[in-house]
Amino acid sequence: MRILKIHFLLLMALISVEIKAQTTALLPQKVFDFIKQKRFDELFKLVDTSGLTKDFLASQRAQMETNFTQFGKVKKLIAIYEDEAGVKKRYSLCIQFKKEKKNIHFTVNAKQKIENYSIKEFNEAPFFQLKVYNGFAEVTDLTTEVKTRDGLTLGANIAFGDTSKQKSPLVIFVHGSGISDRDETIGPNKPFRDLAQGFAQKGIVSLRYDKRGYDKHQLTKQMMDSIDIYTETIFDAIDAIHLAKQFSFIDTNQIYIMGHSQGAMCATMIAKLSPKIKGIILLAGPAKNLIDVLPEQARYMALLDDTITNLEEMQLTENKWLVDKLKNPTELKKMPKALLGGTGYKYWQSISNFNQVETAKSLSIPIYILNGENDFQVIMSEFELWKTELANKANVQYKSYPKLNHLFLETVGERGMKEYDIPGHIPQYVIDDLVQFIKSTY
Repeated sequence: MRILKIHFLLLMALISVEIKAQTTALLPQKVFDFIKQKRFDELFKLVDTSGLTKDFLASQRAQMETNFTQFGKVKKLIAIYEDEAGVKKRYSLCIQFKKEKKNIHFTVNAKQKIENYSIKEFNEAPFFQLKVYNGFAEVTDLTTEVKTRDGLTLGANIAFGDTSKQKSPLVIFVHGSGISDRDETIGPNKPFRDLAQGFAQKGIVSLRYDKRGYDKHQLTKQMMDSIDIYTETIFDAIDAIHLAKQFSFIDTNQIYIMGHSQGAMCATMIAKLSPKIKGIILLAGPAKNLIDVLPEQARYMALLDDTITNLEEMQLTENKWLVDKLKNPTELKKMPKALLGGTGYKYWQSISNFNQVETAKSLSIPIYILNGENDFQVIMSEFELWKTELANKANVQYKSYPKLNHLFLETVGERGMKEYDIPGHIPQYVIDDLVQFIKSTY
């Protein structure tokens, strides 16, 4: 199994290409016409090249043509699918090539430009479909905004069911690594949207917001150069807490932070810096320092097919070299951004100095730690380490799920990054466990 290089594995984001368009309504058909007519030079002239080197652009131009010609001649456009993605829209072109059918996914941002194109296996339902969970039949999903302390506006939604009888607890969702929308969309899956739906139908209000950098045009160069784990994640979550005061049906004394992956790691510090937080929920949160988790992820992925090839062994060695650099402050400052996932050394320095376990030990509020036993990104040894390190803490509860992966979806055979392309939903039993924890502490 091929191993993703560490900086890609952490960020879980493809390098984006941006194509100028006159309108999003015409864009899907326009993209199809370019692909069908093999007008790749014209297509690539529309790419936003700001901040990209000439060498990189040349490789991307070549890769684009390879991507769209490898399946043979384009026969016809079968369908165009559209999906809301916060301040952006996502499209999927279902195309019949000579050899097979494929879905071409791309995202259109608020600037009417295309980001993150990718080629996926054919699927007649490529985007998220709502699931009805047990509880209230009606759910209101209200669009709102989170204002950050440094002047950003993060698109958000607050979801709730029947609020007529009493004030309700609030859960604020905190994202994992990489650029993510408010639903934490990954392929056709929206785990935060699932959780919001399930909570609302059980009488619990939730707030989810676009992660900093999702609308990248808001960010200044200074913001990007100085970003660390606090400005990327922790401070925005704390600023989101203030939004709760605007809604009379929220009990502001009963606010919970639910973090996923890196967001779970950060939830401990969010709670420490926000004394009014009632409790925290850690979904697939690493216990070790995130930098030390990266090589474990890579090796676990390599062993999913029970073998490690010579190429994979070379990549593992390269990953170890990179980790050693990340942990050395002197070497870290010398490293180019290209090797740091596009971030500066301050970001990785803040990661290196972060200790979520020690922070958790200082908390007296209820803590709920959950993990999927089929998670290849935050493996079960991390879950067991939480239990060992916090063994004397009476305020901590634990739960693991045999069938679930990193997104808390049941695995259905495909392992590795491809499993995230399989549509699924958070199971009802996970919703029920989370609701039980909140209501028992509430």
